[in-house]
Amino acid sequence: MASGRRGSSARPLSDFVHGGFMKVNCLVAACLLLPAFSAAETLRLRSGADLEAGVLSIDPTAVLLEDGRRLPRAEVTEIQFSSPQKEKAAVSRAVSPEEITAAKAAFAKARELSAGYPGVNGLVLLDSGTEILKPDGTRVSRNHQVRQILKESLKQRWGRLISCAEEGRARVKILKASVYNPDGSIYPLEPERIKTSRPQSEGGSFFVSGSICTQYLMPNVQTGSIVDYVTEHETYNPFRKDFFFPSWGFQDSEGPVGLSEISVSVPEGKELFYSVKNFTGPGKPEVSSAGGMKTWYWKLENVPPLVAEPSMPSYEDFAPYVRGAVFKDWDRLFDWTGGMYEERTKPSEELKKFTLELVKDAKTEEEQAARIYHYVQKEIRYIAVKVGIASGWGGYDANLTWKRRYGCCIDKALLMTTMLGAAGIKSSPILLNTNTGREVDFSVPQMGFNHAITVAEVGGRHVFLDSTNFDYRYPEIASFDYGVHVLNIFAKKIDYVPVPEPRGNGNHYDYTIAVSSDGSALVSEKMRYTGSREGALRSYYRSIKKEEQKRAFQGFAKSVAPSAELLSYEVNNAEKIEEPFTMGLKYAVPDYAQRAGNIRIFKLPDFEIEPFRISEISLDKRRYPIEYDASMGRYYSYEIDLPENYEVVSLPERTKLSNKHASFAAACGRPADNRIACSVSWERTSRIIPPGDYPEYKAFIEKLAGYTKSQIFFKVKEN
Repeated sequence: MASGRRGSSARPLSDFVHGGFMKVNCLVAACLLLPAFSAAETLRLRSGADLEAGVLSIDPTAVLLEDGRRLPRAEVTEIQFSSPQKEKAAVSRAVSPEEITAAKAAFAKARELSAGYPGVNGLVLLDSGTEILKPDGTRVSRNHQVRQILKESLKQRWGRLISCAEEGRARVKILKASVYNPDGSIYPLEPERIKTSRPQSEGGSFFVSGSICTQYLMPNVQTGSIVDYVTEHETYNPFRKDFFFPSWGFQDSEGPVGLSEISVSVPEGKELFYSVKNFTGPGKPEVSSAGGMKTWYWKLENVPPLVAEPSMPSYEDFAPYVRGAVFKDWDRLFDWTGGMYEERTKPSEELKKFTLELVKDAKTEEEQAARIYHYVQKEIRYIAVKVGIASGWGGYDANLTWKRRYGCCIDKALLMTTMLGAAGIKSSPILLNTNTGREVDFSVPQMGFNHAITVAEVGGRHVFLDSTNFDYRYPEIASFDYGVHVLNIFAKKIDYVPVPEPRGNGNHYDYTIAVSSDGSALVSEKMRYTGSREGALRSYYRSIKKEEQKRAFQGFAKSVAPSAELLSYEVNNAEKIEEPFTMGLKYAVPDYAQRAGNIRIFKLPDFEIEPFRISEISLDKRRYPIEYDASMGRYYSYEIDLPENYEVVSLPERTKLSNKHASFAAACGRPADNRIACSVSWERTSRIIPPGDYPEYKAFIEKLAGYTKSQIFFKVKEN
């Protein structure tokens, strides 16, 4: 049961990038995209010319340069990224005795730590953080990293620093950035090599402004080097002096961590409310007081590296992690966001009139909601334009978003809420982390959400609507929204986006196969979908060209038999969001039935489950859960018309398999002498498979995969 009929999506972002599973400090809402790298590179242009420039970021439509220029992606044919060792040699300068001592201690620690972890990419000797909330509400974050690079792949990622801060509110400093090499050479920080830039991405789906990025490419980094750096992020003009949400992760995927520690200090009289996750012990901090400040301190030593598993959860869901806040419940965040959103969801008379005209012929609330949902998806382009916390978290006024016809997730959610309200339908903006990111720990208030959607009370139902996309027929949403707890802003409560039943997120494949006496076959396939599957596939086929569509369908036919010839195909309603999306194809296979004397062996198309489709069960044991985006339903029907000279020898046995997460049923019969009918149902109700259930789930999948190797046997009757 292969599924080449699919599309995909992805995202993420970090402050200082270390590679692998990364600790992410979310500073503002997900609509704010920061660049991830910068260096002097050689760009080969379509004209044939070469351009030497610093590349700040790359998005699907543009290459953004450090000097502010934006080159269309189509004009750049090749980028040659410079390596640290090719950079201009560092200026010789005096090395302090403290640096020499630090280098010796670092190499000694590296020898000790590496003994227990052969073959890793790198060693994290020190991973130290300090978070300070000052009495005046300003705050300082410091990060001290000492890391040894053992593999070539880490030279770029661990050998460069970049961090961005909102102009007028915060600043970034690099206090130390030293390179210790095995030959004894030491290269301290060269302040004149620190670069700053004001990136503005003006293409694709994002426009970012209002940030200053600080960058430093450490010189003479080589395999075996130890990098030792200290960075500081000072928020001198916080947008809210009472908002302080420190967090820290203690584990890395590239190698072991010798010491990971975090201290959080707040003024005496304030309290820190915190949550500790995935610690092997109790995770109780050391608490101390000095100089009018109270400090909480956590540390872990000799933390083994994370070992990735297929379809595992996000970093924070399984790594040791601490989150904190200086107030206990969510009321303050509800009040703050609710106040902004109330102001920004008041429709103008013009918008109200437009909305009522849009829904005037709708007979039910469902029809009204559907028209508004499809309108916001189709007519308001998804483009993020963010210049600070107010627009990043608060979004823009819905009337402005409507007039200029673009906005990011929170902008579109606010417009949806406004238009639904104008039509008399109660609704609210929703803040969430998509299920491709970390699960929000609601025991401690926090601001690290990466998405915004809408919830509405429609026809007595609690309906979640994600208008960010273009392709989801009411009331369906993208699969990454399912199965997460969310902030319902106007209701001031923690809400939940349910996982649909398998048939509500299904793939339906209907085959009609006409077999000829010579063993050739004419195959007709109809494909229809429900839920997020429909939207994802509509999106994919709407985005590709006609010739690419044809190649995709040729691939479907060839996957059944290399000799298959595509006769026709159809893609229906890719542009019509209001209508069901369906596809179909017809192909001929001259030698479909395999011959063995007078026996003909027949495989049902798209029936067998190949190992690469179920890579999540490839391990004998798992430490972490299997995490899917959503539930799953796959439903197959086959009608096979046989020639007069074919006699059925055997059919796949009727089977039924099930466990608490999934079920599988298949049966074949003979409704007429010259016809075979088979039906298959494979459903998975669970989105997450816990490690404790893995052995049973793995055995279930392996058993059904074995069953799908079953074939149909015919005998050719003699004349």
